[in-house]
Amino acid sequence: MSRMPLPADRLVQPRLVGYDPTHPRPWLERIAYTLFFSALWVMVILAYGAVPALFRHYGWLSTTAGFLIYAAVEAVLAFLLAAVVALILIVVLRKYLGKVQERVGPMHYGPAGVFQTVFDALKLLGKEDFAPKRVDWLIFRLAPAIVFVSAFLLMVALPVAGGWVMADLNVGLLYIVAVSTLGAYGVVLGGLSQGNKWGLLGGFRAGAQLVSYEVPLALALLSVGVYSGSLRLSDVVEHQYGLWHVVPLFLSFLVYLVASIAELKATPFDLPEAESELVAGYNTEYSGMSFAFFFLAEFVELFLLPGFMVVLFFGGWHGPLFGLEPGSFAAGVLQSLYFLVKVAVWVWIFLWIRATLPRFRDDQLMDLAWKGLLPLALVGLLVAAFLRMFLEVL
Repeated sequence: MSRMPLPADRLVQPRLVGYDPTHPRPWLERIAYTLFFSALWVMVILAYGAVPALFRHYGWLSTTAGFLIYAAVEAVLAFLLAAVVALILIVVLRKYLGKVQERVGPMHYGPAGVFQTVFDALKLLGKEDFAPKRVDWLIFRLAPAIVFVSAFLLMVALPVAGGWVMADLNVGLLYIVAVSTLGAYGVVLGGLSQGNKWGLLGGFRAGAQLVSYEVPLALALLSVGVYSGSLRLSDVVEHQYGLWHVVPLFLSFLVYLVASIAELKATPFDLPEAESELVAGYNTEYSGMSFAFFFLAEFVELFLLPGFMVVLFFGGWHGPLFGLEPGSFAAGVLQSLYFLVKVAVWVWIFLWIRATLPRFRDDQLMDLAWKGLLPLALVGLLVAAFLRMFLEVL
């Protein structure tokens, strides 16, 4: 892509000394992205591997006080991980959309604008968290917290390596469905509590869309559970040694892919917050940190939904260990790298879809869910049950 020249009246002094935005340096941008990915990898290692291993090694989990300290430390690390994920994905989305649409994109703060999101976050921290008089104050304040907490809780069940999971639940697949439904309540309540027609319409659209697409999403998850014989996510990953689930459960994978994009409320499923139609939809009246919670939850889900896709259909953390002992800390570090690389590929595909496809109409959105995905999900469930019975006979 050729670099777009800046108009003479738009030339400004660079924000950081030593960097000229009119003369980009792609190699410096690539170094910044590499450092971003490394920071994410380090946070994953700390939250899922190093801290739990440290507490187990010294036996601190055997006492009530030790367990409470461990829970508090893990909560802080999970929040920092969510913040790092959001900061990285926001700037990656803005730069990628800029390249697709032949724009410059963020360019002033840091090498090629890679620190723009950091300054945006500081700006949101300093903004007044304003609430209009006509809102239902309690629900208006609870809605962003509900949305963020639902995304935060999903991180607990995500396994990133062998034995590296905050809570290895024996009903992990059902947990995903239940917690994601909680997030839908927050979006709907946020739209309905504003006393604003655009927020009201956005809340109605969000309720219809999220409820409709959670049905085929739940059936796709159930198909994986039926085929693998377990609802525990670590068992689902172990079941994929030799053959990833995307091969026998391709229909369920397609259903999960489309339904997860709809759950993100991103283009082409962005009707709940369509700027050209509803100002900002369900978050029209939100500002400051309340708006930041909605924004943060959206980008955390942009990491989590591809992450669960990798766990369910693409072998999770599976990859060559090069002689490392399975279950060791070094093996976990390498497996977490495999996991993050797979997730990064699918995050890019999600962004590609977002930058390429136009928005659906309301009727097309509902038709796709109830007339398209739901029958496919039921067929995928039958295929999973048939394959499971076939494997048990063998």
